Amino acid sequence: ISATASDNVGVIGVRFQLDGIALKSEDLSAPYSTSLNTSKISNGPHTLTAVARDAAGNSMSSSVSITVRNR
Repeated sequence: ISATASDNVGVIGVRFQLDGIALKSEDLSAPYSTSLNTSKISNGPHTLTAVARDAAGNSMSSSVSITVRNR
């Protein structure tokens, strides 16, 4: 999973979440990325979110819906 983020103050980190729960600690350097092992996730719909944080303490997020189908 990867995300790009920028703003006028400077992004200092991106946190990836699955259904509102952090996957790992915040990634503090671009390119922002993490891995996702779907075998540890229940089948069905989920929400994957990237939350970017800047040096001024502001945050912005973007989400996508995913469907897991493990066999």
